[in-house]
Amino acid sequence: MTFGVFSAAIAGVAFTGHEVEFVVNLGASGLVASLLYFVVGFGKITMMTLNAYSSYMSSATLVNGFRGKATVSVGHRFIYVSAMILLAVSIALWGSGSFIHAFSSFLLFLLTFISPWSAICLADWQWGHRSKCDLQALNDPQGIYGRWNWSVISIYFIGLLMELPFVSSSIYTGPIASLLDGADISWLVGLIGTGIVYYIYSRILTPASMKIQAAD
Repeated sequence: MTFGVFSAAIAGVAFTGHEVEFVVNLGASGLVASLLYFVVGFGKITMMTLNAYSSYMSSATLVNGFRGKATVSVGHRFIYVSAMILLAVSIALWGSGSFIHAFSSFLLFLLTFISPWSAICLADWQWGHRSKCDLQALNDPQGIYGRWNWSVISIYFIGLLMELPFVSSSIYTGPIASLLDGADISWLVGLIGTGIVYYIYSRILTPASMKIQAAD
């Protein structure tokens, strides 16, 4: 990322729309080419390692939440990581013809789903439980949090619905985004709108049992 920022700053207009060509042309000499290969290779290895680890942690957390276990064996870790790497490589090869464009669109569209979730987490931290949490109850379907918190799940989907008119991507473009000449402010709407709805819920509609727990 740092390399890309400096390249764009130095090249200016020549960099926009010709990013790959510009970087390749920098490697005219052996020393520069070696440096470029090292930067790109090291960055790729680092990111792939972090991505594999993050996907393993997310998958293991999701699966163990249903299994009710807090540990993962070495064999299961290997299976998780290998499966995620295989899936990622398969997707990259499948979309190699226009991968950068498709991946950029996917990340922007993914932001639509992350914003309401982030708003709920931030609002809960600030106005809800204020970092107070019963860790044991999180792993207990019969605990105060229950198996599913349908109220908060509903707030999440309300946030998604609020964002839809403002989404601008190759996958979907909302009517308000079209009026804004393609400007995508759905993430901002999702953050603010979902945060307000969750604030009202946490202050007025939160079950008494959870309020007592938050105050302990």
